Amino acid sequence: MNHDIFFIIITVSFLLIGILKAFYWNYGKLLVLGSLQYRYASQYLRLENALTQRVNGITFIIMIVNLSLLIVLQNDIYRVTDFLNVSFSVLIYFFLKYLLILFLGNIFLKKEIARLTIFFSYISDRSLSIVIFPFLVLAYFISFDINHHIIYLILFISALFLFFKIYSLFKIGTNSFGLFPLYIFLYLCILEIFPFVLVTKGFFYD
Repeated sequence: MNHDIFFIIITVSFLLIGILKAFYWNYGKLLVLGSLQYRYASQYLRLENALTQRVNGITFIIMIVNLSLLIVLQNDIYRVTDFLNVSFSVLIYFFLKYLLILFLGNIFLKKEIARLTIFFSYISDRSLSIVIFPFLVLAYFISFDINHHIIYLILFISALFLFFKIYSLFKIGTNSFGLFPLYIFLYLCILEIFPFVLVTKGFFYD
């Protein structure tokens, strides 16, 4: 493993989280809490302004970097090219998911649903990337051979965030907009559950 390169990458992530805590603590706290409780997410959504846009930008970068670091962990050899390739793939995934949600919103004339789906899906992923950061640091640099235990803990935390994301999206879709549950189920399976299962499978069967 090239420790120097990954030290720099993790330092960049740490710096961004530090900026978030130092200058946007209230918004960052709302964002993380919003991934677990609907009322905090609604409060964050209502506060939409230039500051929340900055928070969204910072946390999006943190999300790409930290989730890429997590996925790279399943490889036996760690190179800069591995990280760049994974980061690009993660970025493409979120970009395509964004476009697909907007496309479905336009097709079904449900633009407000598309906007809320993007918000609640991404707020969960961005919050997760912040929460798992300390465990990523341990997994990359701890001298003890407990990486598998750390990875299992990260996957367990990720599963919890996925559960709350599914619950929030299902609740909004059925209660607020009266969507047919099958449509919500298909969306969740294709764009939320399947990617998680794919990444998890890589850790257990690679």
